Amino acid sequence: MYEDRKVKLAIFGLVLAWISALSLVIFQNFNVIVTEKISMHFPELLLFTYVLTLVILFFCEFLGGLLMIAFNTLRGVPLAEYARVWQVKSSRSVLGAAVLSGPLATACSIVGIGLCGSTYGNCIIGLTPVITAILGTIFLKEKTGIRVFCGILLTVVGVIVASIAPPEGVSHFYLGLLITCVAPIGYAIEAIISTHAIDVSDPLIVCPLYRMLGCSLMELFCAAVVCAATRHLGWISQIFGIIFSEPVILLFLLLSTIFMTIQYNGIYAAYSYCGATRGSAILFSTPLWSIPIGLVMAKMGIMTFSVTTLGIIGACVIVVGILVVLAKPSELFNLRDV
Repeated sequence: MYEDRKVKLAIFGLVLAWISALSLVIFQNFNVIVTEKISMHFPELLLFTYVLTLVILFFCEFLGGLLMIAFNTLRGVPLAEYARVWQVKSSRSVLGAAVLSGPLATACSIVGIGLCGSTYGNCIIGLTPVITAILGTIFLKEKTGIRVFCGILLTVVGVIVASIAPPEGVSHFYLGLLITCVAPIGYAIEAIISTHAIDVSDPLIVCPLYRMLGCSLMELFCAAVVCAATRHLGWISQIFGIIFSEPVILLFLLLSTIFMTIQYNGIYAAYSYCGATRGSAILFSTPLWSIPIGLVMAKMGIMTFSVTTLGIIGACVIVVGILVVLAKPSELFNLRDV
């Protein structure tokens, strides 16, 4: 009976991780769409695109954090619990990690995907568990066997295959790939810093408090600093003016907020059910899921999407490499050992 319950919980965790992977791709796509629509009103500058991305992330993460606090209140979590979590010193490390995951990793991933395309950007982001394994070996003295090195090699080969040729209609392909390279480095360092805090605190409280509300304020602060340093402080107010004056943009931002909230909180919950290794193996399969999601959103007229045959092959190789890095295939699906 106990073993059956463990299996059901593990399967539930894997499903949550899969939903998180789908939500990650969808919220990325909506963010890119909004960025493109707002950018039409401004000069084509990479600096502005970065500031715009920070402001959009602030909007979505701040609103998403409030939604999660409301959800937690409905499930019986008092507001005083957030003060208690704040007093847990180790939990504050998530806020420090959020500097890397928000203004750097997430922002650069959105900017990069806007330039090179969803599938190709997610191929680069798929390097996150590989970099995490390398950093874990160097700094945490984790043992790394032949299997992990084989997985790393497979993943790198997949990225190379996917990056050989740009898809049709993409003019800044390699610049996009280069910018997106910041994302897996930031996410990997975040994972190493915040792992302990998630273990000792409720992830559905830590995530909205630090990763969403705290990170969103840092993103707005970074946007303000960049604008002040470059004498473009008017950009922020102009961006908000466009957001609240165009219903379609506001709708897409609300949809992005919903999927972002599902992704952020869903993956933390998934880790507690099926473990970080299995959860990460599913989450970073986004290169594969970005293809059908992109095709569906293109068919609906929401966005444009194109992918080469090499891009599809590379995405599949990357996913296989990630699975090999994170777990033995037999361990990944042998849920009775969870």
